[in-house]
Amino acid sequence: MKEAFNLVIPYYPLFLKGIGYTLEVSVLAILLAVCIGTILTVLRMGKNSLPHRILQNIIAIYISFVRGTPILVQIYIIFQAFSVLGLNLSAFTSGVIALSLNSGGFMAEILRGGFSAIPKGHIEAAKAIGMPSHKIWTRIILPQVFRIAAPQLTSEFINVIKVSPMLSVLAVVELTRTAERLVKVTGEAIPFYITIAIIYFIICCLLEELVKWQEHRRTV
Repeated sequence: MKEAFNLVIPYYPLFLKGIGYTLEVSVLAILLAVCIGTILTVLRMGKNSLPHRILQNIIAIYISFVRGTPILVQIYIIFQAFSVLGLNLSAFTSGVIALSLNSGGFMAEILRGGFSAIPKGHIEAAKAIGMPSHKIWTRIILPQVFRIAAPQLTSEFINVIKVSPMLSVLAVVELTRTAERLVKVTGEAIPFYITIAIIYFIICCLLEELVKWQEHRRTV
């Protein structure tokens, strides 16, 4: 055990860099996912016209696709799609987009749940005083939705961190890719994979404590 620990220690700068990439990818992806989820939530609410029903069906198919297919397959599809379109995006950018599109589908469902929990009287009162639709969304609906859904949004952030190792297939040098490189250099696997497992565990535990704190605040 001591020998394994001594083997890992000299490479701690690389692990710190890998942590930075992991958090950077995850934070950017979750921010884009929140934007995607918010847009989808707004588009799903509206008049029951034929064009709107068609739009709702398209959004439903998108959400079903990202929730019902492996994230690894989605990463490959996004990366190859950009190549076919002639867009030479970096692996980092492609990875962030792939994670955000995946998480955006989950975000849309989380935010829809938050929307359904808003008292209808709040929206009706805003309409009664003549408040424009965009102000109803920005001042009445969305602030309450994000407050209600905060624990679930944090949980989704944890999920994004957990699936971020999939980006190693695109050679994005996050924690898992860092460990893979060190395994090739040293010929030792277990110490490095145990190290990144512990790092992921600590990060996720801290975020899970944040979820518990948010839920405690809601119940107090």
